[in-house]
Amino acid sequence: GGLGAVIDSLVKGVEQGDKGSKVNLRRSVQSIDTTGGGLKAVGLTLRNGKKIKARDGVICNAPIWSLRNLLDPDAQKQLNNAQFPIADKETENGDDSEKSLLKKCDTAEMTRSFLHLHLALDASGLDLDALEPHYTVMDQGLCNDPCGELNMIAVSNPCVIDRDLAPEGYIVVHAYGAGNEPYDVWEGLKRGSSEYEKLKESRAQVLWKAVESIFPDVRDRAVLSLVGSPITHERFLRRPKGTYGAATEDLLKDGSTPIENLILCGDGIFPGIGVPAVAVNGASAANAMVGVMEQWKCMDELKKKKLI
Repeated sequence: GGLGAVIDSLVKGVEQGDKGSKVNLRRSVQSIDTTGGGLKAVGLTLRNGKKIKARDGVICNAPIWSLRNLLDPDAQKQLNNAQFPIADKETENGDDSEKSLLKKCDTAEMTRSFLHLHLALDASGLDLDALEPHYTVMDQGLCNDPCGELNMIAVSNPCVIDRDLAPEGYIVVHAYGAGNEPYDVWEGLKRGSSEYEKLKESRAQVLWKAVESIFPDVRDRAVLSLVGSPITHERFLRRPKGTYGAATEDLLKDGSTPIENLILCGDGIFPGIGVPAVAVNGASAANAMVGVMEQWKCMDELKKKKLI
């Protein structure tokens, strides 16, 4: 079932039971609503003007650089009053200074973005059992910076594991440079413009080359090819500058905030980038909304059902 099956399971986990929980799609959040001069989070306002009242609180997994725009001036002031000791990067002796929580979010270093090549291939004559589900191709070799620009290319070949991911006789392949594509190459380009399309074609050649190291005749086999850029990430995933997430040294230690019932999670909070890491801090944020006794009862119920 691929990633879609994972998503369906997560949605099922949220919506099961009799609490009326629901996953809403295409509901852009305009703001996090607070009361008492920004002291307590009480709900959300959607871009269409609809308000959603929070029963217990608000867990925000928006990119940390977007947090300021979601808060009113009073709430911003609360986050500005929360100070964190930091090492002064501008001094050699590392003297301690302080930075507000909001400023820490604003100025966290962004990792680079992605470049994707999604392919549907004619699988005629291919022995899938002789292939691997995943490859790593070093375009410039290990002697150069492994994290350098479009050096490490990941190639996912998932039909080796699940033949049902593509119609019979075809396979899907995904090649990408994860966190090693700079945004400034793309900045200012308009989606759909000839300049944008030309740059996509040009930048994607290294991805084609990586796939060719596994399927030498891939260009002849391709029946569909789609290129995703940092602008794709910025547009559809609402990632500022298409970033993969915050640099490790700038992660928030946890998702707590001085605003009552507002907790942060996502790839800007420890342990950081990637599905497993984000799942950990997402679970941590959810647990922070639930008392110890409630968690205990939930664990007992899961044990009775032999789910743990």
